[in-house]
Amino acid sequence: MKEGLISEAFLFLDEVRQFDIVPNLYTYKVIINGLFKGNESDDLWGFFGDMIKRGYIPDVVLYSIIIDGFVKALDLQEAFRLYHKMLDEGTMPNIFTYTSLINGLCHDDRLPEMTPLLKNMILEGLTPDRIMYTSLIACYCKRSNMKKAMEIFREMKNGGISPDTFVYTCLIGGYTKVRAMDFAELLMEEMETKGLTPTVVTYTDLIIGYLKTGDEKSAYRTYHNMIQRGITPDAKLSCILDLGNDADVDNSPKEKDVS
Repeated sequence: MKEGLISEAFLFLDEVRQFDIVPNLYTYKVIINGLFKGNESDDLWGFFGDMIKRGYIPDVVLYSIIIDGFVKALDLQEAFRLYHKMLDEGTMPNIFTYTSLINGLCHDDRLPEMTPLLKNMILEGLTPDRIMYTSLIACYCKRSNMKKAMEIFREMKNGGISPDTFVYTCLIGGYTKVRAMDFAELLMEEMETKGLTPTVVTYTDLIIGYLKTGDEKSAYRTYHNMIQRGITPDAKLSCILDLGNDADVDNSPKEKDVS
């Protein structure tokens, strides 16, 4: 990292503090994103070390931002290294810290490690919020683990958090991948009953699911329903409908993993 950029960053922080303004999450995030975008994760450690040398005491916000930086740099090893360092220093992680680590584990396909991490979070008195629930559901749907996705979905609702369109779309897409169209349809009905409007992605996943199972009638019925609602098909959907034998739409048997 260029020393000039580091100096400019700390000069800005010093000027801000002179006006008795405490840099918040957004301030740190802007600076870190500006300094480290496109750089190696080693630069994050350099910035962190320089902050300590200059008298900036890292708090949970700063730790979490840099951990998130490591996760986005696809360096999960360093993210967990800093996570354990903050624990050793007596700084307790917050929900943002855990959400970043969960996202990293999901990206690296290390789902079994998510369970003990979540247990630690709960033991520390933290409760999953909407963002974390959404991340978990999206992760399990992406891996076609619909049993676990629905378990979290029910836990989310039981906790008083109403799923949004994105969550329902993730679940519908997950079920269509395993050709469980009955479950996908039930979720679509529940979603609309709650007053949520399906997106082009929701419809596209349903249509692909119908085509995979050879149900062209339902596929085109769903398409026309989408058009009637004023939702314009994107390039992907248009291509799939034009090419009924698209490479992503096959009729080969596939085992269902449903709840």
